[in-house]
Amino acid sequence: MADSIYMKPFKPVDLTEMYITFLDAFSDYALPFKLTKEQFVRKFVQKLKLDFGLSVGAYHYDGSLAGFIFTAVNYYEGKLTAYNGGTGVRPRSRGFRLTTQMYEYLVPLLKERGIKQCVLEVLTSNIRAIKAYEAIGFERTKYFKCYILNNENVDFGDTQYHGEYEIKEVKIPNWNLYGKFCDYAPSFLDTSRMIDDNLANETILEVRDDDECVGFAIYQPSFGRISQVGIKHEKRRKGIGTSLMSYIYQTSTLKKITIINVNNEAEGTKRFFENLGFENQIDQYEMIMSV
Repeated sequence: MADSIYMKPFKPVDLTEMYITFLDAFSDYALPFKLTKEQFVRKFVQKLKLDFGLSVGAYHYDGSLAGFIFTAVNYYEGKLTAYNGGTGVRPRSRGFRLTTQMYEYLVPLLKERGIKQCVLEVLTSNIRAIKAYEAIGFERTKYFKCYILNNENVDFGDTQYHGEYEIKEVKIPNWNLYGKFCDYAPSFLDTSRMIDDNLANETILEVRDDDECVGFAIYQPSFGRISQVGIKHEKRRKGIGTSLMSYIYQTSTLKKITIINVNNEAEGTKRFFENLGFENQIDQYEMIMSV
């Protein structure tokens, strides 16, 4: 079968086929994706800012799509980076090193664009994929935990502040200030550059003590997905973070909250979410390959 495969970049006209293939490729995944076509577009076209020219499809010679790599491009940790926002192979097409073949096709395209590194995330339990990525040239760089709060176990307790604070929606993020409130640097997808490109789908909350911002959260109400959150160190353990989570829950469409890629070294952040009843849904490695 490997000899009957050819590669080519995607075009916007391919979106429906990309969506159908995505659902099939992840139908037996440890964490199945149940996305509507609209949600798929929001996740990959709007949030990920998918670069069609650097997103690759592996096709059978009958024209059917066998696998894919969805790519976004932005700066990450000071380098122009190609982010793998999704790699998938349909069940019937597995076992023929399609991921390796797609990267062999993709890397020269990345070099032409001046890309310096590739980054991706993979489940820590997906040993087969980890070995495949390591064989391609990726190395493990960070360990992430991903959390979810389902509606059946929501308990925010007493969300009243011990002070005169106000939660306020703002239009423009104050990145210089927010960075001082966070315990870890965000992963690629939730960097300030990526969020700035998706502000139409993000809500920015600030907690204010008179005229001073003492905490913030950025989230997507349509998914209940938190992109970034942080509280000023001197203002922690006063109910501010809990009230932010309550506000996000109440204004989220799906009545569940998720936050992905919390750095495993951020003990305070992990403890905060776990104390609120968030469940550690999956763990992931960040992996990086120089180009």
